[in-house]
Amino acid sequence: MRVAVSTAILSRPASWHLERDGRQVTFASCGQLSVYTDTASTRFSAIRAHPAWTLLVPTDGGIVTVRAGEVVRVDEDAVLIPPGTWHQVATRGPHVGVHLSAPMTPRADGARPRRVALTAAQRVLESLAVDSGIDFSSAVADLHPTFRQSRPIDSRVAFAIDALPGTYRLDVLAAEIGMSPSRLRALTRNAVGVPLTQLRLWSRLRHAMALLPYASTADVAATAGFADQAHLTRTARRFLGRTPAELSPRSFERRALNPRWRAAAATDRR
Repeated sequence: MRVAVSTAILSRPASWHLERDGRQVTFASCGQLSVYTDTASTRFSAIRAHPAWTLLVPTDGGIVTVRAGEVVRVDEDAVLIPPGTWHQVATRGPHVGVHLSAPMTPRADGARPRRVALTAAQRVLESLAVDSGIDFSSAVADLHPTFRQSRPIDSRVAFAIDALPGTYRLDVLAAEIGMSPSRLRALTRNAVGVPLTQLRLWSRLRHAMALLPYASTADVAATAGFADQAHLTRTARRFLGRTPAELSPRSFERRALNPRWRAAAATDRR
């Protein structure tokens, strides 16, 4: 398995790329945005909900199926899942997952997963390329009508969210901003629709994901700010529907790429 890192600072990696036996997996994280790609199929995950908008895009003949009260299955479109939506995901073949943390996007109270035209989803993916010339904000605005109504969040909330990855005590953070912890939690919930504690866990989990190829799960948990390995495992299962062992690039070495997924995908579309 080969690992290619796009940053020279290995102590704080921003992305990684792995290949083995024809399977390719990548992860990249920047600010409140993270992207995960995989060329292999995955079974239905445990039921999950996390504080981010998730755009799932099948590629190269892949299929994405989402269960959230009703089933949304796409092969020529994409699926957009709002924050806090309990759901399960299964994939057949190559796919891309783009996570837009709640502070980047409008509130989605009561929203459900919805189909997104593949052209709009591809425009978002293309906008992630530095030299694409496509404005990321305008590309995201095409995903959902409410995205065009985004407005700047309270500067105090923005400061708190930016500080979350390195914050161990919310009462200390609230004191730095000049308000009580309860007031900060209420202000954040009102601004982005997601509890501040969940946003902190989500930021730590994305940090942990970036570290997975370079250290043991226990070391990753400590570095990313989790109480212990069990805390990281619970958080990953809660937000991503999978454990760190399933997400770790090391686990890919024990999995063979199923060569039959393309044939199965073609059969499903007949």
